[in-house]
Amino acid sequence: MNGAPLRRLGLIGDVHTEDALLESTLRFLEGESLDAVACTGDISDGGGDIDRSCALLREHEVLTVSGNHDRWLLTGEQASLRDATRDEGPEARAFLASLPETILLPTPRGGALLCHGVGEDDMAVLRPDTRGYALGAIPELRELMLDPDVSYMLGGHTHQSMVRKFVGVTVVNAGTLHRRYAPGFCVVDFVAEEVAHYLCSGGRLRLAHTEPLPRPAEAPPD
Repeated sequence: MNGAPLRRLGLIGDVHTEDALLESTLRFLEGESLDAVACTGDISDGGGDIDRSCALLREHEVLTVSGNHDRWLLTGEQASLRDATRDEGPEARAFLASLPETILLPTPRGGALLCHGVGEDDMAVLRPDTRGYALGAIPELRELMLDPDVSYMLGGHTHQSMVRKFVGVTVVNAGTLHRRYAPGFCVVDFVAEEVAHYLCSGGRLRLAHTEPLPRPAEAPPD
């Protein structure tokens, strides 16, 4: 975890080849006085242009991790999925192959782990309503809760935006740009401790709501 702490971060969720919406999102974020922009992966498999999506992420120097759909594209898995990408060019394929599973980012409040699902598990499902056994069945989350280098997890995969506090780690999900869901993104302010959620509808970007970015809960005393 090197470099100056990131105070304000633009966070883009699963892209799914939505190149036009990705371009307008990046253009908007350029005016938000951000230290960096990050993306949670799943650039592949959708109704847009994979080559242009990868080129935009590369040209704008977006900090990007790999998602399960990107992994499937590279390995030839799940090629029968609806909207599966089949026509990526060599530059896009090389870009996807270069993406790490996770990136640990410095912030003034501690490390923020950029990932797709939960940690290195790009298929782990953590939703706003994940409780009980389903929550206990995510070992990567338990590991992050105990990791002193991680205070925040920035993820995607579920296409549901959220901010959720656990013991040892606070989770932020940016949602998705996928047109069949509620496309949007967020701006995470680690100093003001606030997350601004934006929605993309009718070709326009608008602020949907803001909510606090809580610090991780402390473990109860023994």
